[in-house]
Amino acid sequence: MSKVDMERKEKVKKSAASGLIALIFLIIGFQTAIFFEKVINRPAPQTESEEVTDVARHHSGTDDSLRQPSSYSSHEFSYGTSHRSDNAIKNKSAKEYGGKTRFGGYSAPPTSYRKPVRTPRIVESFPFDPNTVTVEELVRLGLSERQAEVILNYRNKGGSFRRKEDFARMYVVSDTLYQRLEPFIDIPKLELNKADSAALVTLKGIGPYYARRIIEYRERLGGFFDPQQLMEIEGIDSERYDGFAFSVEVDSSHVKYFDFWSLTKEELTLHPYVGSFAAKGILRYRSVTDTSQWSFSDLVRNNILTSDRCAKLSRYHK
Repeated sequence: MSKVDMERKEKVKKSAASGLIALIFLIIGFQTAIFFEKVINRPAPQTESEEVTDVARHHSGTDDSLRQPSSYSSHEFSYGTSHRSDNAIKNKSAKEYGGKTRFGGYSAPPTSYRKPVRTPRIVESFPFDPNTVTVEELVRLGLSERQAEVILNYRNKGGSFRRKEDFARMYVVSDTLYQRLEPFIDIPKLELNKADSAALVTLKGIGPYYARRIIEYRERLGGFFDPQQLMEIEGIDSERYDGFAFSVEVDSSHVKYFDFWSLTKEELTLHPYVGSFAAKGILRYRSVTDTSQWSFSDLVRNNILTSDRCAKLSRYHK
């Protein structure tokens, strides 16, 4: 390649580079002109004080633009006023946020979420036995289903409620709940004059042996007037009795009465308040005393029976 060709090629390269640089400056100038045009032509934001002034002019009638008959309907005018009020709020918000609003100059978007309204649960109070109450009934009484299932599981594992305080000891039963339900807790008591051995063994401290002893003693007596008569049975002391005393009761209408003065020697001997020794004394007393003079007080005076035993026997005499 000759020296002339090389110089020509070098001139072409320089010309292309100069044209490219000129094009770049032309594009930059054009973009700068567009930017300044937008900035210059952008309307200035209306301040809160100017908005208040516009509204005041409208109400006072000093605004020339509002003196002419308006072609807008009352609804359209109301919308315009509301729109300007929104602008005032946005401008105020912009001041608080250092010239920027929370939503970029636009109003907050409407929310479609509404907090669900909870329907208050109806709580009832009614008599119930914690030993037989169902889960559904416990829920009606104010417990949750989970709390009710805790009580049911306790029963299924052999637990029982012998008195009201046992229900209060359940950890799912709060003090407030117990205070409300305490008057409605109804734990049926075992009636001693009609209870069979299966019912008696449910009492605390009473197994099959003592259940059989209780029934035998009841037959000999004719029935119970007082639950404390159970402590007359050998082996049932005050400590054992206190373990189930709150779970039993007696109905004296089931007691069998008898004519004490007509009892035979065998019947007197078998009766718990007489025995074989006192039976002989009673028979001797009846044989030497006129029937019209027979009395329990005479048996005490003659040291045949103690006053306590005579008082107990007189309750069964008809």
